[in-house]
Amino acid sequence: MVLPALWLLIGALIAASLVKLAFLGGSASAREDNPLKPTGEVPAQTVPVEVRDIENTLVVEGTIELDPAKSALSPAEGTFVYSWVREGQAVAAGERLFQIRSEGEPVEIAEAIEEAQPDARRKPRAPIVPTAPRPTYTNVVAPVAGKVSGFAVALGDPVSKGLAIASVQPRTFKAVGNITPLDRYRLLNRPSTARVTIKGGPKPFKCLQLAIGDAAAAAPSSGGEGGEMGGGEGGGEGDAATTITCRVPERVTVFDGLNMSMDVAAGAASEVLAVPVTGVRGLLGTGTVWVVGDDGLETERRVRLGITDGKVVEVRSGLKPGDNVLRYVPGAPQGEGDMEGMEGEVIYR
Repeated sequence: MVLPALWLLIGALIAASLVKLAFLGGSASAREDNPLKPTGEVPAQTVPVEVRDIENTLVVEGTIELDPAKSALSPAEGTFVYSWVREGQAVAAGERLFQIRSEGEPVEIAEAIEEAQPDARRKPRAPIVPTAPRPTYTNVVAPVAGKVSGFAVALGDPVSKGLAIASVQPRTFKAVGNITPLDRYRLLNRPSTARVTIKGGPKPFKCLQLAIGDAAAAAPSSGGEGGEMGGGEGGGEGDAATTITCRVPERVTVFDGLNMSMDVAAGAASEVLAVPVTGVRGLLGTGTVWVVGDDGLETERRVRLGITDGKVVEVRSGLKPGDNVLRYVPGAPQGEGDMEGMEGEVIYR
């Protein structure tokens, strides 16, 4: 009888211990000393200040676009009397296309009047004789090099000043893409060229006369001035604040509508201090980081900044290698602030 009672006592003690562990979780001191105990708090992430190379290159996806046609405008009112060209003919910029005849006004001619004699005797004044109108001839020249098309008038038709008599379609192209307005901060040094790649096309080539934003919207085609026919710059895509364009060299064979990628190199730095852009408040000129000391305290510090590749930014002063800084600006959701993946088809290298 003693042995079964002992086993019952041992079973009761084990059950009591399990209940205590399940519902009370052990002593308070044990809970405090347990480093694996979940607290519901996410510790601040820190990163060391590193020495690295930074290359600020934007890869912008876009298309190849044919420059719009330019209008050949009548410089005067008159009659369309002569054409040096035919429909579809190739012409050079400034080449004569048409001639306009304008009728002049009658010219009045009078004989000279002799000086009065001392005795006030005068010869009769000669009558004023109007001469026949003298016509003037004005040439209309090609505003750009290209093919003439779209004749709006025929020989003998009257024309008004500024009338578009025909259009000239240039055979020049541009590469067009869009960037976010924020990306313009990365292009403050105003690069003038880009490298364009067309998959399945010619080898990558240098694209000239890079224009960004408002300058891209106002940039004329390489052929010069003249009225536009058949649409404006940029094909109506995007807006002036985010458009980026460059001129395709004439030696490169391209076609309207081809997809392309444009590499815009906007600077590089070798062996410089760098921190993640997510840990810096303000990325232009100067900014603020939060340095974490050995005691875990966070100290706000002002730093001077250089170039960025969208992921990390150069620190020119204010930090030293090995310093630890917060990966994310205090108060910002983790993962927010990295330029990569922002709206727009832009890739950072």
